[in-house]
Amino acid sequence: MANNSKAIKEKRKKDMKTAAYFGTAVALLAVLIVGVIVGIVNFNSNKTVLTVGEHKVKKDLYTCVYYCETIASNDWKQFGFDISKDPYKQEFDYKYAGKDYESWGKYFESLTKDTLKYYLVMCDTAEKGGYEYTSEVETHINTELAAIDEEKGTAKNFRMYMIENYGADVSRKTYKKYLNLHYKAAEFFAKITESKAMFNKYIGGDSQSFESVYNENRDEIDVVSFRYFYLTDNETNAQKIKQLASASNEEEFKNLCNEFKNDEEYEKNDSSLFENFSLLQINTLSKGSLADKISSFDCKSGEIYTDKAEIKGKNSIEFLYIVKPRGKDTSPYNDSSVANWEYRAMSIMLEDYYETNYKLAVSEKGLESFKESMIIAD
Repeated sequence: MANNSKAIKEKRKKDMKTAAYFGTAVALLAVLIVGVIVGIVNFNSNKTVLTVGEHKVKKDLYTCVYYCETIASNDWKQFGFDISKDPYKQEFDYKYAGKDYESWGKYFESLTKDTLKYYLVMCDTAEKGGYEYTSEVETHINTELAAIDEEKGTAKNFRMYMIENYGADVSRKTYKKYLNLHYKAAEFFAKITESKAMFNKYIGGDSQSFESVYNENRDEIDVVSFRYFYLTDNETNAQKIKQLASASNEEEFKNLCNEFKNDEEYEKNDSSLFENFSLLQINTLSKGSLADKISSFDCKSGEIYTDKAEIKGKNSIEFLYIVKPRGKDTSPYNDSSVANWEYRAMSIMLEDYYETNYKLAVSEKGLESFKESMIIAD
């Protein structure tokens, strides 16, 4: 059953990743209230840590999400975080975030706020609009709680299990409320983003507004398709470099990539292909002038760009073959009737919806109370 519990946790991480594109913790990203939402966020007398619109988030729910959806749900070790030490006393490596944070604790605060905002806005919007959840929500909740009950056995109570596994003193009641938010928000999010009619009903946005948002935000929504390859810049590769730079078509370029493969990454024929690649992702691939060239409206299919770059400590030449220049990704999102470019437009429209209808504010006293009760393993 331990493996079952782990699989369930991985499923929730995927749910968060789906919503990550909408400014939540992990997971666009993906990718997550019994009855009325007011009853959920006012369930105890703990101090309020933050408010989302009219809804107050108490310390125990905030603690649950802080640990279960940020610290414990991601492997931060590879980025330098030590889970056994106070996150507020650990310097954050700024290259892993879109903005600067003075500590890992502050970074986790940001993730927690985004996650709770996502939960509450989705659930509140669903409740106000009269959305009826499927039985799958309750099934998910009961399955996860049953898995934990079996995993912890009779020797431990729920709180001790949560402390040992998450480092958080969370009651079963609080954890169940968290799961309610999580799974109900996840279902509602999936329903509205897979149907333009549903999105228009609950959020607003007809065909004309989708086009308008697209035209105003093309740098965020547009994608390109291209083949990318690189070779070490030396005399041994001189002839190969010339051949790649002068390939006459995509098939020839693809075959050369496979023939000249410089590591296992290029063993498959299509491993050099980046299809419907977001313009926002380009800098993760190339830090040179290729990023500017591929995002230009002037580039055309069949063009080949090259640039010098240092890769793995060696002077190299990067190659980029344009398969499809920037434009809309018209492939379906999640096999639905919504196109991927429309899904990206939805993300922008949702952010506007959040900001317009749900002001988020943090209570410094509540936050300090949370910090004071944190469990730090020595």
